[in-house]
Amino acid sequence: MSYKIAIASSDQANIDLNFGSAAQFLIYEVSDDGAFGFLEQRAVSETALLGAVFACQDKGECKGGGCHGSGPSNPRVDSIADCRCVLSKKTGTPILKQLDKKAISSFEIEGDIYEALQKITLYFHRVDHHQTLRGIANVR
Repeated sequence: MSYKIAIASSDQANIDLNFGSAAQFLIYEVSDDGAFGFLEQRAVSETALLGAVFACQDKGECKGGGCHGSGPSNPRVDSIADCRCVLSKKTGTPILKQLDKKAISSFEIEGDIYEALQKITLYFHRVDHHQTLRGIANVR
């Protein structure tokens, strides 16, 4: 079963953005055999982002710095709804709740995209095949 991974990156080489700062996500596809490859660069609709910020402000929930995701739907979450997980530097609690509702796992990680993808694909392979997760943190 193939799946997609969304990554918050400013330079297409490193995971270096917080989820809420990402204007776009790099989407990688992982095949049944665990091989992964770049699929697309997916932009988040600016119109949807502005609408979410105004909705928060109208309710008096937004404390500045953009929408924090406590509303009914966040455009960033909606844009990666077909992904199994997202890799970002940091993800806030309200967003984590929205991701959880869509069954999207979130991993807070910084560093090289390729190295992170190797670890995440190994993790999911072992989970899918009911294998032990020991030693994944040490995979290089």
